[in-house]
Amino acid sequence: MALTISQAQAASYPAVLATKRKAVNQWGDASFLNELDAQGGVEAVDFGPTLEVPIDYRRNQGGTFLSNELQQLAATKTEVISAASYSPAELAVPIIWSNRDEVTNPTDNQKINLVASLNANAIDSHDDLIEQALFATSTNGFLGLLTHIPDNGQSSDGGIDSTTEAFWRSVNATYVDDTDILAALTSAYNSASKGSGSSSKPTLLVSDGATQAIFEGTQQPLQRWDSGSEANVGFKRLKFKNANYVYSQYGGTRIYGMNPKAFKLRVAKGYFRKMDPARSLESQPGNGARVYSAVQTVVEARSRLFVVKL
Repeated sequence: MALTISQAQAASYPAVLATKRKAVNQWGDASFLNELDAQGGVEAVDFGPTLEVPIDYRRNQGGTFLSNELQQLAATKTEVISAASYSPAELAVPIIWSNRDEVTNPTDNQKINLVASLNANAIDSHDDLIEQALFATSTNGFLGLLTHIPDNGQSSDGGIDSTTEAFWRSVNATYVDDTDILAALTSAYNSASKGSGSSSKPTLLVSDGATQAIFEGTQQPLQRWDSGSEANVGFKRLKFKNANYVYSQYGGTRIYGMNPKAFKLRVAKGYFRKMDPARSLESQPGNGARVYSAVQTVVEARSRLFVVKL
């Protein structure tokens, strides 16, 4: 029996998914999403109607240095744990082919090549949509950095209003140009770290390429040549303190700083880049499948996040 595109599509999708980073396209690159994933910031969990995020938000208020060995301690209820709550968002990318595609790709190899291209494009499109939405406020309920790390540090996020709950405010600082960008980053980084050697200090910075170039320009005097005969100008990888600094085509002049312990992309177990089986289209001569994900960004420690802006 001749192979159908539907059969090739179902068979090839796992292999394409496993090697998708090898593909080259003309339009997208999920650099921020990839770095977040590499640092453990993409977390697969079981979803419910809402995503509840426990927050250890303050020191035990009953703690004290004893004035005498039998000093009476506070007997009031210990209130140190709160929770942020987020609703899941959904993302889908259709993969459609016509009966004509079946006719004009008669051999098994032709069908497999066509399907591999369609699948690779669908996966890249899926990740590119997430990358773009990460820099927005909200995209049909999917929350971006503008929600979690607002310019003034104060807004409602996860059902907690930071205008009244000071512990839920993110850090912000401003810069003008290359003369003060390092000072602004240092101030914001230190505030979000809360102390030297903190295990929750920022490990990831992201902006657009032009803003990263301003930062890189401040590092030029620190460059060293590979040898006397070769001048390798520019840095392959940028860091600020211990944080990797990446740029995204969807970023802007804001520099966001975070630690994946504090900011996560949560994805539903079994429903992240999940391919639904191919089915015949109801009223058209063709077939369709789709890549589907249930996802949401969540914050566990908003005061560990920062933005440095113009």
